Amino acid sequence: MNIPDQPDIPYQKLQEIIENAFNGLKIFNILETSLELGIFDKLKQPVNLDNLSKKIKIDKVLSFYLVEALLKIGLIEKEGDLYKNSKLGQLYLTSDSAYSRINSMLSLKENAELWNNLNNTLQGNLKKKEESFFPKIIQVMAEDCVVGELQDTIDLISSYEDFYKYKRLLDLAGGHGMYSIAFSKINPDLECNVFDLPEVLVETRKYIKNYNAEVNTIPGNFYEDDFAGTYDIIFSSYNPGGKNPEIAKKIYNSLNLSGLFINKQYFPVNENFTLEEVLDNLEWNFTNFEKSMKGESRYSFQGDLSFEEYIKFLEDLGFDILDIHSLSHLNPSFGTFSKNKIIIAKKVR
Repeated sequence: MNIPDQPDIPYQKLQEIIENAFNGLKIFNILETSLELGIFDKLKQPVNLDNLSKKIKIDKVLSFYLVEALLKIGLIEKEGDLYKNSKLGQLYLTSDSAYSRINSMLSLKENAELWNNLNNTLQGNLKKKEESFFPKIIQVMAEDCVVGELQDTIDLISSYEDFYKYKRLLDLAGGHGMYSIAFSKINPDLECNVFDLPEVLVETRKYIKNYNAEVNTIPGNFYEDDFAGTYDIIFSSYNPGGKNPEIAKKIYNSLNLSGLFINKQYFPVNENFTLEEVLDNLEWNFTNFEKSMKGESRYSFQGDLSFEEYIKFLEDLGFDILDIHSLSHLNPSFGTFSKNKIIIAKKVR
């Protein structure tokens, strides 16, 4: 190296990557800490810096720069010397909002710790018990779906004329039960049943009670148990068995003739990964669960079929594929963005 010579590539290109990454880390921690301090709940009404600093018990200078950062991000507003939530912050980051994203946001903290200790994370095979994981992820997935995906899904399915003719629906591995709750509201004549593990249904019943809904729960393991009857509609959203041929057979056997199987799933495409998809797939492999049969890419499990294989398998079983719809939404629970498909299949033989 000749000291007077400039490098072939300007260092600014690398510095830009580093600064963008590190600023993202700073902003994430500002958001997480602001939620833990309850700042957005305290800014439902205009508050000056002195009072806010006392309420959150943070030094006034540090409080100033913290709220100024939230101001620059667009989550709060300022009029004179008073701070208050912006419409965005008020809608999604206050604890009593119907569209609160607080659990979803705070759930990322555990993943952030795995990334912050990446060398250690990559060295080990970290296992979790599903029982301890379920309550948190059910809450997060409920928050994820009610900010648009649930409404889009329900609007699509209810647009089918036959939907209002059916009498009995099974929400397979329905988790929070929000889809069944919505189905029961728009079609009161439809008996809605959520099938899931007993420990999951503890959370499901809380949502059913909260929304004062007429929805039943059926405990079971879809890999091992039958589905307790036959149904006119079987609905599945991000079901771990949603691409599995053996589960598809059980669904076929549990549907009445002319019944609908509605399956909303993410089908991985293992080529031309974007950076976001590479990061999501890496994170998916950080941990394993003791019972779940996770695959190598996000939303994948052992025994899964590809999209083309799955469609052919359904047709060979006796389904007529009525429609395949694309439905893409932000889904922080299992990756930043998902390009999903809703398969509408009718049992014809």
